[in-house]
Amino acid sequence: MDRYSYLPTLSGVFLLVALMMLTGCSGPGGNAENGARWYRMYNCHACHGENGDDGKAAQIVGLRMGFGSFLRILRKPNTASMPPFPEEKVSKKDAADIYTWLKNLDRG
Repeated sequence: MDRYSYLPTLSGVFLLVALMMLTGCSGPGGNAENGARWYRMYNCHACHGENGDDGKAAQIVGLRMGFGSFLRILRKPNTASMPPFPEEKVSKKDAADIYTWLKNLDRG
């Protein structure tokens, strides 16, 4: 057996791992148009403002966090002023739509 015969298999494994990592790091594939509607429907604008940067709460326009972090904060906020939004209240799909809308807003 040639000492380099394992390279094609090893290359395939590295390629598979790289693809899995890229898929895990990609966004949630939400719909920004729906996100704008859900943002108002779930009353996010009451605290964060109409555009995510003009309210009493933290600015969330043009988010600089991954979807996983956004979802964790949405589910279990790290501040007493924001209520938690469990899956029963805001689905993961709706959260992905809101996230996509916020990511696409200009920071002005």
